[in-house]
Amino acid sequence: MSEENDWLRLLREAVSPLESGVRGLRVTGYRPPDTSSYRPSRTAAVLVPVLDLPEPEIVLTRRADHLPQHPGQVSFPGGAAEEDDNSAVETALREAHEEIGLPPDAARPIGFLDRMDTISDYRVLPVVALVKSQPPVNWVLELSEVAEVFTVPFSVALDARRYVSYKLDRTDPARRVWSMDWDGRRIWGATAAMLMNLIERMERIRERQTTAVGDGT
Repeated sequence: MSEENDWLRLLREAVSPLESGVRGLRVTGYRPPDTSSYRPSRTAAVLVPVLDLPEPEIVLTRRADHLPQHPGQVSFPGGAAEEDDNSAVETALREAHEEIGLPPDAARPIGFLDRMDTISDYRVLPVVALVKSQPPVNWVLELSEVAEVFTVPFSVALDARRYVSYKLDRTDPARRVWSMDWDGRRIWGATAAMLMNLIERMERIRERQTTAVGDGT
């Protein structure tokens, strides 16, 4: 297999297959203090769009500054599930189309990352999708929700050395958030945590491959 396709093979192996569903996925993220069990009241899905290029790129958005929740923050396109959505995949594709004009037929979902509970009372499912590079997507922003769309090189977004973590709550040392600065933007919080989840998954695949080679299998 050519070197330029290594990233795609690794990505496919790292994500959880769509056909396996979500029951086996971990749930990470926010937990209220002194709460043994927690289940957000709402569900949502985001699309993790990867431009299928020889040098792939990850598509991100910056939320509009006037929004009541998380204004100006970097995020993946996505949102709350609606009654007419048949699946989380459909939610993620619909939201990406509404927010940044990504045609659903230009995105090919390939798997899930782990679910994440957020402080805004959502359980979010990240859906990883390959986005066709030809013809190039003409991004059309829903300006009431999105201020801009931009891309980060795959090699940058998935380089664990670029991330730092810090305590979010001094009273709860376990609560830490990840952050990375790129091209004048700060990628942090849930979005950075989702990217770290993908990094961890890809590193596990690499470790298994290294072990297999060392064992001569």
